[in-house]
Amino acid sequence: MLGEAWGLVDLTLITVGVAGALWAILHATELLALGVRFGQVLHVLPAPPPVPEGMPIERIAADLRRIRPQARRLVDGTPMARRIAIVAAYDEALVDACRALDVPTELGRISDALERESERLRTEAELERAGVDLG
Repeated sequence: MLGEAWGLVDLTLITVGVAGALWAILHATELLALGVRFGQVLHVLPAPPPVPEGMPIERIAADLRRIRPQARRLVDGTPMARRIAIVAAYDEALVDACRALDVPTELGRISDALERESERLRTEAELERAGVDLG
């Protein structure tokens, strides 16, 4: 009788061990992520690098190169709503580029058309100095 009891305990331990191993295999990615976070909390592993916010600068620069000719040479007969939208899209792309490169600009705050054009030219020059090819 005592031998049967130990056999049942052994079978139970083996079953629990196999189930635990299968669970660990199925949840390996979560366990690994938990281990990495734990290592970062204990300062055993380095903190993850910061994730940039917004679009990559390469994509912003491509948008600027695509929109800039349309914003500079508005074709006669273009509806005023389209003209305003093109210039607004260009200004927004300039502000995005400035934000990505930490270039100061007042373009998002100025409402006067003449001051806005002046700030747009200054912002373009600053971005070119920062290495953005506006083409």
